[in-house]
Amino acid sequence: MESAQLLDILGNENRRKILHLLASRPCFMSEIAERLDVGAKAILGHLLLLEQAGLIEANVDEQRRKYFHITDNLRLEVFVSPYSFEVETTTIAFSVPKHHAKSDKAITGLKLRYGEVQELMEHRQQVLHEYQEVQANLTEAMGQCMDAIEDAANDNIEAEILYALLKGPMNQRALSMQLEIPEYMLEGYLKRMAEKEMIKEVSNNYSIE
Repeated sequence: MESAQLLDILGNENRRKILHLLASRPCFMSEIAERLDVGAKAILGHLLLLEQAGLIEANVDEQRRKYFHITDNLRLEVFVSPYSFEVETTTIAFSVPKHHAKSDKAITGLKLRYGEVQELMEHRQQVLHEYQEVQANLTEAMGQCMDAIEDAANDNIEAEILYALLKGPMNQRALSMQLEIPEYMLEGYLKRMAEKEMIKEVSNNYSIE
């Protein structure tokens, strides 16, 4: 599903509450309705929408009762800076959790995994800190590139082409779709920019290199 559609789905407070609840453990629909104090019909509608989006799945326990769980590890990232607006999603598949009865061995398993969880959370914080530093450096570099593009480009279309190619090589069709410029018009720009050595073409892909 497109990132923009996920943003729309997650814009609903009750759907966010459902995901927050399922993040702790799988739940039956009746449990979700009770915890959120929302009617079963409304909860069912939210669950179906989340399921259609691929955010949750339904399974059946030994008593043939349906329960819901989060499908994947999903990271939805919105990055806004003076030079870009990007929405990206990343998923990491994991094994389907089982909705099972309580066990005396549960606390033993909890203690065994607690240390690992703490270590992984600390590692995640370190990675996030490094990621923030990378984003700060990227924003600064993008700003310098934008200044250079303003000096090098002869018009707005050349500037848009150069900005699009900052993110990596692209072919003519991809550039046309992203910039919403007809290919017949874009072709002339790309040819002139290649002749001026502003960009180069390799295997039908254009880049700034």
